[in-house]
Amino acid sequence: MALVLIVDDEPAARRLLIRCLDGLGHEMLEADSADAALEVMSQREAAVVFCDIQMPGHDGLWLAGQLRNKYHAAAIVLATSVSTIPPRQSMQTGVLAYLVKPIGRDFAIRALDTALAWHDETEATGPRPEDTPDRLQRWLDSLE
Repeated sequence: MALVLIVDDEPAARRLLIRCLDGLGHEMLEADSADAALEVMSQREAAVVFCDIQMPGHDGLWLAGQLRNKYHAAAIVLATSVSTIPPRQSMQTGVLAYLVKPIGRDFAIRALDTALAWHDETEATGPRPEDTPDRLQRWLDSLE
């Protein structure tokens, strides 16, 4: 069982994603902002963080950078209703998957599976922070 954090300023979007992932045996936590997500992570470190990109205050790309710097094994999945941000841009912050809303259940589960695999491997090998972006890209390339 893994701890999964859902970060979105829209309660309905958080509930929808939780419903998509319900029944898989993981514990779900919620945060309504990037700052709230960092607070949650300081208390209980989630293995996977699903995060909306566009939020008031700090956005999801900023949060991804903060998480990558402090929680190296946390797997980050970004989601947005705007499809104009290219996946390669979001990958630069150490993001494993990029999903466009509305997120279907199959896509959410696939992203979670990929994120958990990354988290488990990273926990086992313990990457150095400076190696994470290159190591992440090599790992993603190996899946193709």
